[in-house]
Amino acid sequence: MKKVFYMHKLSAIGGVESFLYYLSKIYNDFIVYYKEADAEQVKRLAQNVEVHKYTKPIECDMFFCNYGYDIEVNAKEFKKNIIHYDPLNVGFTPMVNDEFSYIGVSKVACNGFKAKTGNDCELIYNVIPIEKPNVKKKKGLNLISATRLTSEKGGDRINKLARLLDNAGIEYTWDIYTNRVNYKFVSPNIKVHQQKLDLTKEIAEASYLVQLSDCESFGLSVCESLILGTPVIITPLEAFKEIGCIHGVNAVICDFSMKQVDLDMIKQNSLKFDYKPPKSDWGKYLTNKGTYNKDELVEVRTLRRVWLIEENLHCLRNQVIKLKRARASELEAKGYVEVL
Repeated sequence: MKKVFYMHKLSAIGGVESFLYYLSKIYNDFIVYYKEADAEQVKRLAQNVEVHKYTKPIECDMFFCNYGYDIEVNAKEFKKNIIHYDPLNVGFTPMVNDEFSYIGVSKVACNGFKAKTGNDCELIYNVIPIEKPNVKKKKGLNLISATRLTSEKGGDRINKLARLLDNAGIEYTWDIYTNRVNYKFVSPNIKVHQQKLDLTKEIAEASYLVQLSDCESFGLSVCESLILGTPVIITPLEAFKEIGCIHGVNAVICDFSMKQVDLDMIKQNSLKFDYKPPKSDWGKYLTNKGTYNKDELVEVRTLRRVWLIEENLHCLRNQVIKLKRARASELEAKGYVEVL
Protein backbone atom coordinates (compact mmCIF):
# COMPACT_ATOMS: atom_id res chain seq x y z
CA MET A 1 0.00 0.00 0.00
CA LYS A 2 1.59 3.25 -1.16
CA LYS A 3 1.34 6.14 1.30
CA VAL A 4 2.55 9.62 0.40
CA PHE A 5 3.27 12.79 2.37
CA TYR A 6 3.65 15.96 0.33
CA MET A 7 5.04 19.34 1.34
CA HIS A 8 5.50 22.11 -1.19
CA LYS A 9 8.61 23.27 0.69
CA LEU A 10 10.83 21.51 3.18
CA SER A 11 12.45 24.47 4.90
CA ALA A 12 15.77 24.49 6.74
CA ILE A 13 14.01 24.91 10.08
CA GLY A 14 10.43 24.57 11.25
CA GLY A 15 7.94 22.61 13.33
CA VAL A 16 6.29 20.98 10.31
CA GLU A 17 9.66 19.68 9.15
CA SER A 18 10.33 18.31 12.65
CA PHE A 19 6.89 16.67 12.64
CA LEU A 20 7.70 14.85 9.41
CA TYR A 21 11.15 13.78 10.60
CA TYR A 22 9.83 12.43 13.90
CA LEU A 23 7.10 10.58 12.02
CA SER A 24 9.76 8.97 9.81
CA LYS A 25 11.69 7.78 12.88
CA ILE A 26 8.70 5.74 14.06
CA TYR A 27 7.05 4.74 10.76
CA ASN A 28 8.85 3.92 7.51
CA ASP A 29 6.10 2.84 5.14
CA PHE A 30 5.55 6.19 3.42
CA ILE A 31 7.20 8.31 0.73
CA VAL A 32 7.83 12.05 0.94
CA TYR A 33 7.47 14.33 -2.09
CA TYR A 34 8.31 18.03 -2.29
CA LYS A 35 8.73 20.83 -4.83
CA GLU A 36 11.39 22.81 -2.96
CA ALA A 37 13.64 21.57 -0.20
CA ASP A 38 16.58 22.30 2.01
CA ALA A 39 19.13 19.58 1.22
CA GLU A 40 19.98 18.98 4.88
CA GLN A 41 16.33 18.33 5.69
CA VAL A 42 16.14 15.85 2.81
CA LYS A 43 19.37 14.20 3.93
CA ARG A 44 17.96 13.74 7.42
CA LEU A 45 14.61 12.37 6.21
CA ALA A 46 16.23 10.04 3.69
CA GLN A 47 17.89 8.09 6.49
CA ASN A 48 14.41 6.79 7.38
CA VAL A 49 12.06 7.03 4.38
CA GLU A 50 12.11 7.46 0.62
CA VAL A 51 12.23 11.12 -0.45
CA HIS A 52 11.67 12.53 -3.97
CA LYS A 53 11.27 15.80 -5.75
CA TYR A 54 7.83 16.01 -7.37
CA THR A 55 8.12 15.78 -11.16
CA LYS A 56 4.98 13.97 -12.32
CA PRO A 57 1.48 13.06 -11.09
CA ILE A 58 1.41 10.74 -8.09
CA GLU A 59 -0.52 7.48 -7.90
CA CYS A 60 -0.99 6.24 -4.34
CA ASP A 61 -3.41 4.69 -1.87
CA MET A 62 -3.22 7.28 0.93
CA PHE A 63 -2.20 10.91 0.47
CA PHE A 64 -1.35 13.36 3.26
CA CYS A 65 -0.27 16.95 2.82
CA ASN A 66 0.45 20.00 4.90
CA TYR A 67 -2.21 22.65 4.32
CA GLY A 68 -1.70 23.66 0.70
CA TYR A 69 -2.09 21.49 -2.37
CA ASP A 70 -0.60 22.30 -5.78
CA ILE A 71 0.18 18.96 -7.45
CA GLU A 72 -1.67 16.21 -9.32
CA VAL A 73 -2.56 13.21 -7.18
CA ASN A 74 -4.76 10.16 -7.66
CA ALA A 75 -5.33 8.51 -4.27
CA LYS A 76 -7.35 5.27 -4.17
CA GLU A 77 -8.40 5.44 -0.51
CA PHE A 78 -8.28 9.05 0.69
CA LYS A 79 -6.59 12.43 0.74
CA LYS A 80 -6.00 14.10 4.09
CA ASN A 81 -4.90 17.68 4.72
CA ILE A 82 -2.99 18.25 7.97
CA ILE A 83 -3.69 21.49 9.85
CA HIS A 84 -0.49 22.55 11.64
CA TYR A 85 -1.66 26.07 12.56
CA ASP A 86 -4.32 27.76 14.67
CA PRO A 87 -7.06 28.73 12.17
CA LEU A 88 -8.51 31.36 14.54
CA ASN A 89 -5.22 33.27 14.62
CA VAL A 90 -4.35 33.51 10.94
CA GLY A 91 -5.39 36.23 8.54
CA PHE A 92 -7.42 34.03 6.20
CA THR A 93 -10.25 31.51 6.19
CA PRO A 94 -8.98 28.04 5.30
CA MET A 95 -10.22 26.72 1.98
CA VAL A 96 -11.91 23.31 2.04
CA ASN A 97 -12.00 20.74 -0.71
CA ASP A 98 -14.52 17.91 -1.04
CA GLU A 99 -11.70 15.56 -2.05
CA PHE A 100 -10.10 15.93 1.36
CA SER A 101 -10.76 15.14 4.97
CA TYR A 102 -8.76 16.96 7.63
CA ILE A 103 -6.39 16.17 10.49
CA GLY A 104 -5.51 18.69 13.20
CA VAL A 105 -2.42 18.39 15.39
CA SER A 106 -4.26 19.66 18.48
CA LYS A 107 -7.73 20.52 19.77
CA VAL A 108 -6.80 24.14 19.12
CA ALA A 109 -6.25 23.34 15.44
CA CYS A 110 -9.33 21.13 15.15
CA ASN A 111 -11.73 23.48 16.95
CA GLY A 112 -10.42 26.51 15.07
CA PHE A 113 -10.81 24.74 11.74
CA LYS A 114 -14.37 23.71 12.62
CA ALA A 115 -15.21 27.28 13.70
CA LYS A 116 -13.78 28.82 10.54
CA THR A 117 -15.03 26.30 7.95
CA GLY A 118 -17.80 24.23 9.52
CA ASN A 119 -15.84 21.07 8.64
CA ASP A 120 -14.83 18.39 11.11
CA CYS A 121 -11.15 17.80 11.75
CA GLU A 122 -9.72 14.56 13.15
CA LEU A 123 -7.38 15.01 16.13
CA ILE A 124 -3.97 13.31 15.91
CA TYR A 125 -1.22 14.71 18.10
CA ASN A 126 2.36 14.90 16.87
CA VAL A 127 4.60 11.96 17.66
CA ILE A 128 7.85 13.00 19.38
CA PRO A 129 10.31 10.08 19.69
CA ILE A 130 13.19 11.73 21.52
CA GLU A 131 15.05 10.46 24.57
CA LYS A 132 16.85 12.47 27.21
CA PRO A 133 20.62 12.35 26.68
CA ASN A 134 22.94 11.62 29.56
CA VAL A 135 23.99 15.21 30.23
CA LYS A 136 23.99 17.50 33.25
CA LYS A 137 22.39 20.91 33.51
CA LYS A 138 24.79 23.81 33.03
CA LYS A 139 25.60 25.84 36.11
CA GLY A 140 23.77 29.15 36.51
CA LEU A 141 20.73 30.35 34.61
CA ASN A 142 20.92 29.31 30.96
CA LEU A 143 18.10 30.04 28.51
CA ILE A 144 17.71 28.61 25.03
CA SER A 145 15.37 29.38 22.12
CA ALA A 146 15.00 27.63 18.79
CA THR A 147 12.74 29.64 16.53
CA ARG A 148 12.33 31.04 13.03
CA LEU A 149 11.78 34.55 14.46
CA THR A 150 8.98 35.35 12.04
CA SER A 151 6.55 38.06 13.17
CA GLU A 152 4.36 35.67 15.17
CA LYS A 153 7.25 33.99 17.02
CA GLY A 154 7.80 36.78 19.53
CA GLY A 155 11.16 38.39 18.82
CA ASP A 156 9.98 41.60 20.50
CA ARG A 157 9.05 39.63 23.64
CA ILE A 158 12.53 38.11 23.72
CA ASN A 159 13.90 41.64 23.95
CA LYS A 160 11.37 42.61 26.62
CA LEU A 161 12.25 39.59 28.76
CA ALA A 162 15.97 40.26 28.32
CA ARG A 163 15.49 43.87 29.51
CA LEU A 164 13.55 42.66 32.56
CA LEU A 165 16.29 40.19 33.47
CA ASP A 166 19.04 42.76 32.90
CA ASN A 167 17.27 45.49 34.88
CA ALA A 168 16.71 43.08 37.77
CA GLY A 169 20.42 42.26 37.84
CA ILE A 170 19.80 38.58 37.17
CA GLU A 171 22.82 36.81 35.70
CA TYR A 172 22.02 34.56 32.75
CA THR A 173 23.07 33.42 29.30
CA TRP A 174 20.63 33.04 26.42
CA ASP A 175 21.47 31.03 23.28
CA ILE A 176 19.12 31.63 20.36
CA TYR A 177 19.23 29.31 17.34
CA THR A 178 17.49 30.91 14.40
CA ASN A 179 17.40 31.52 10.68
CA ARG A 180 17.76 35.28 11.34
CA VAL A 181 21.23 35.66 12.81
CA ASN A 182 21.16 39.44 12.18
CA TYR A 183 18.04 40.02 14.28
CA LYS A 184 18.61 42.94 16.66
CA PHE A 185 18.67 41.79 20.27
CA VAL A 186 19.14 44.28 23.09
CA SER A 187 21.16 42.30 25.62
CA PRO A 188 24.84 41.32 25.52
CA ASN A 189 23.80 38.14 27.35
CA ILE A 190 22.09 36.90 24.19
CA LYS A 191 24.18 34.89 21.75
CA VAL A 192 22.72 34.19 18.33
CA HIS A 193 23.63 30.97 16.52
CA GLN A 194 22.90 29.48 13.13
CA GLN A 195 19.94 27.13 13.17
CA LYS A 196 20.59 23.45 13.91
CA LEU A 197 18.46 20.43 13.05
CA ASP A 198 19.16 18.71 16.36
CA LEU A 199 19.31 20.67 19.62
CA THR A 200 18.46 17.79 21.95
CA LYS A 201 21.68 18.06 23.96
CA GLU A 202 21.57 21.86 24.19
CA ILE A 203 17.93 21.88 25.37
CA ALA A 204 18.57 19.13 27.91
CA GLU A 205 21.49 21.14 29.37
CA ALA A 206 19.56 24.42 29.59
CA SER A 207 17.63 25.85 32.54
CA TYR A 208 14.65 26.89 30.40
CA LEU A 209 13.51 26.82 26.80
CA VAL A 210 11.90 30.15 25.90
CA GLN A 211 9.06 30.32 23.33
CA LEU A 212 7.09 33.58 23.44
CA SER A 213 4.84 33.18 20.40
CA ASP A 214 1.66 35.04 19.45
CA CYS A 215 0.01 31.78 18.38
CA GLU A 216 0.82 28.09 18.07
CA SER A 217 -1.23 25.05 17.09
CA PHE A 218 0.90 22.61 19.09
CA GLY A 219 4.28 23.91 20.24
CA LEU A 220 6.66 21.17 19.16
CA SER A 221 9.83 22.68 20.66
CA VAL A 222 8.00 23.26 23.96
CA CYS A 223 6.87 19.64 24.06
CA GLU A 224 10.40 18.48 23.18
CA SER A 225 11.81 20.54 26.03
CA LEU A 226 9.41 19.11 28.60
CA ILE A 227 10.19 15.56 27.46
CA LEU A 228 13.88 16.36 28.02
CA GLY A 229 13.16 17.61 31.55
CA THR A 230 13.73 21.29 30.77
CA PRO A 231 10.97 23.68 31.90
CA VAL A 232 9.74 26.40 29.59
CA ILE A 233 9.08 30.14 29.61
CA ILE A 234 6.04 30.71 27.42
CA THR A 235 3.06 32.90 26.58
CA PRO A 236 -0.46 31.87 27.77
CA LEU A 237 -1.48 29.98 24.64
CA GLU A 238 -4.22 27.34 24.72
CA ALA A 239 -2.02 25.03 22.66
CA PHE A 240 0.68 25.11 25.34
CA LYS A 241 -1.86 24.37 28.05
CA GLU A 242 -3.25 21.53 25.95
CA ILE A 243 0.10 19.75 25.76
CA GLY A 244 0.47 20.01 29.54
CA CYS A 245 2.22 23.28 30.42
CA ILE A 246 1.38 24.33 34.01
CA HIS A 247 2.64 27.55 35.59
CA GLY A 248 4.89 26.83 38.55
CA VAL A 249 5.12 23.12 37.74
CA ASN A 250 6.92 22.85 34.42
CA ALA A 251 6.48 26.35 33.01
CA VAL A 252 6.74 30.05 33.71
CA ILE A 253 3.79 31.57 31.85
CA CYS A 254 4.12 35.26 30.94
CA ASP A 255 1.34 37.52 29.73
CA PHE A 256 1.51 38.75 26.14
CA SER A 257 2.50 42.27 27.18
CA MET A 258 5.41 40.86 29.28
CA LYS A 259 4.25 43.02 32.20
CA GLN A 260 3.48 40.01 34.40
CA VAL A 261 6.64 37.92 34.47
CA ASP A 262 7.63 35.93 37.56
CA LEU A 263 11.31 36.86 37.59
CA ASP A 264 11.79 35.28 41.02
CA MET A 265 10.61 31.91 39.72
CA ILE A 266 12.92 32.20 36.71
CA LYS A 267 15.86 33.17 38.93
CA GLN A 268 15.25 30.35 41.42
CA ASN A 269 15.45 27.84 38.55
CA SER A 270 14.05 25.06 40.73
CA LEU A 271 11.16 23.49 38.78
CA LYS A 272 11.24 19.68 38.87
CA PHE A 273 8.59 17.59 37.17
CA ASP A 274 7.58 14.42 35.32
CA TYR A 275 6.03 14.84 31.91
CA LYS A 276 4.37 12.69 29.28
CA PRO A 277 3.33 14.22 25.94
CA PRO A 278 -0.16 13.73 24.50
CA LYS A 279 -0.63 10.27 22.98
CA SER A 280 -0.30 10.18 19.20
CA ASP A 281 -2.54 7.98 17.06
CA TRP A 282 -0.61 8.02 13.77
CA GLY A 283 -0.38 4.23 14.07
CA LYS A 284 -3.93 3.98 12.73
CA TYR A 285 -2.61 5.00 9.30
CA LEU A 286 1.12 4.17 9.31
CA THR A 287 3.33 1.21 10.21
CA ASN A 288 7.02 0.39 10.55
CA LYS A 289 6.77 -2.46 8.05
CA GLY A 290 8.15 -0.57 5.06
CA THR A 291 10.93 -1.99 2.87
CA TYR A 292 12.92 1.22 2.41
CA ASN A 293 16.69 0.71 2.24
CA LYS A 294 18.77 3.88 2.35
CA ASP A 295 21.82 1.97 1.02
CA GLU A 296 20.06 0.49 -2.00
CA LEU A 297 21.73 1.56 -5.24
CA VAL A 298 19.57 3.56 -7.68
CA GLU A 299 20.30 5.10 -11.06
CA VAL A 300 20.50 8.87 -11.36
CA ARG A 301 21.24 11.25 -14.21
CA THR A 302 23.46 14.24 -13.54
CA LEU A 303 21.88 17.60 -14.36
CA ARG A 304 25.16 19.50 -14.48
CA ARG A 305 28.86 18.93 -14.46
CA VAL A 306 29.67 18.07 -10.87
CA TRP A 307 32.31 16.59 -8.61
CA LEU A 308 30.74 14.24 -6.09
CA ILE A 309 33.19 14.49 -3.20
CA GLU A 310 31.91 11.57 -1.13
CA GLU A 311 32.10 9.23 -4.12
CA ASN A 312 35.25 10.86 -5.54
CA LEU A 313 33.53 11.06 -8.93
CA HIS A 314 33.88 13.75 -11.60
CA CYS A 315 30.66 13.63 -13.61
CA LEU A 316 29.63 15.29 -16.85
CA ARG A 317 26.12 16.56 -17.50
CA ASN A 318 23.64 13.79 -18.45
CA GLN A 319 25.88 11.05 -17.12
CA VAL A 320 24.02 8.06 -15.64
CA ILE A 321 25.53 6.63 -12.46
CA LYS A 322 24.43 4.58 -9.46
CA LEU A 323 24.24 6.04 -5.96
CA LYS A 324 22.93 4.94 -2.59
CA ARG A 325 19.27 5.92 -2.34
CA ALA A 326 19.69 8.33 0.59
CA ARG A 327 22.61 10.04 -1.12
CA ALA A 328 20.64 10.29 -4.36
CA SER A 329 17.80 12.06 -2.52
CA GLU A 330 20.24 14.56 -1.00
CA LEU A 331 21.85 15.38 -4.37
CA GLU A 332 18.44 15.60 -6.04
CA ALA A 333 17.44 18.28 -3.49
CA LYS A 334 20.62 20.20 -4.37
CA GLY A 335 19.71 20.08 -8.08
CA TYR A 336 22.71 17.98 -9.06
CA VAL A 337 20.90 14.84 -10.22
CA GLU A 338 17.51 13.40 -11.05
CA VAL A 339 16.53 9.95 -9.84
CA LEU A 340 15.57 7.67 -12.71
